[in-house]
Amino acid sequence: MKSLKNIGFALAALSCVHFAEAQQAPKLSAYVQMPGDKPALIELERGDGNGTFFYMQKGTDQLMQAKASTCKMFYIQTPNDMASALRDYYGGELADARKGFASVKKKYAAFAGLPGSPCTMSALYELTCAVRLLDVAAAKTLSADLPGASVLNGSDAARVAAAKVVGMITDKPESFADIKTAVEATLKAHGRNLDSESNAWLRYALARGAAAMVPAEQVQATIAADKVKAASVAVDLYCQAVMSMHGMQKQLPADALNRAMALLWAMPGVQEYAAKVTLPMRKEVWNAAPADFREAVAMAHYLKTMYPAPAETPNALADKLDAYFFNMKQGTKKGD
Repeated sequence: MKSLKNIGFALAALSCVHFAEAQQAPKLSAYVQMPGDKPALIELERGDGNGTFFYMQKGTDQLMQAKASTCKMFYIQTPNDMASALRDYYGGELADARKGFASVKKKYAAFAGLPGSPCTMSALYELTCAVRLLDVAAAKTLSADLPGASVLNGSDAARVAAAKVVGMITDKPESFADIKTAVEATLKAHGRNLDSESNAWLRYALARGAAAMVPAEQVQATIAADKVKAASVAVDLYCQAVMSMHGMQKQLPADALNRAMALLWAMPGVQEYAAKVTLPMRKEVWNAAPADFREAVAMAHYLKTMYPAPAETPNALADKLDAYFFNMKQGTKKGD
């Protein structure tokens, strides 16, 4: 560890900010065990962005510095404002959590890059909220400039890489090739550390890329024969994303299912068959239906069961297709 005599000058020089700004920077408490010392609770003044932290030596006016990587223990106490944002996050209030994390990230920017830094971890949670809320533009911006990202590893680094792929989503048909290349690179660099949610993000981005090759006007009517393969690939990838993220949160899986259902409903012959069906659905009529029809209906039923739409924003297509659902196991519609 080293001692820095001129506290104000050192803080300002290291942060490239004015002296007054350095004086106003918030502090954090951390449990630290330095080499040869016992564990102690110290007050952190700031970090340098690369794992070095600065603190006041107890009982003196000496500003000391040390590397977090040399400490046997380094644990920053969670500040109250971050704890509040975490409560919103785990309570499913993603919009509120996202705002809270953005505020914490900014407030504790001076500690970016330290292990467990509220700044860096809040930035990671903020990014997760943005992806879960399907804010592609924010995913692109936040993943490109995440404070302290250079010290992240394991599943955290993999999550940032996956979010960058989500940020590549567009409605341009040529986006699929670029997304596919990025996914392959991410799997090669982070494959072992991708958790199921990050993997879902990659599947979802690939699905959006494949779906972008199908003209929007065809999805609203009937998909042309030369676009059926792309639509089928997108449906499969959407389903993979749902399975990877099942039970974690609802926005992305519900969106993936809705997009897949719309593609299936627009497949050749599906709507034509539906027009010939007289409800209630009968076993022989269900068995004779095109596979895409049965999959679209089954997907609608799954959506309504697992991810029901809020009363104020009903899911018209899912409601329509669910009326055709037939429970083959019990032999009656919806198990009646």
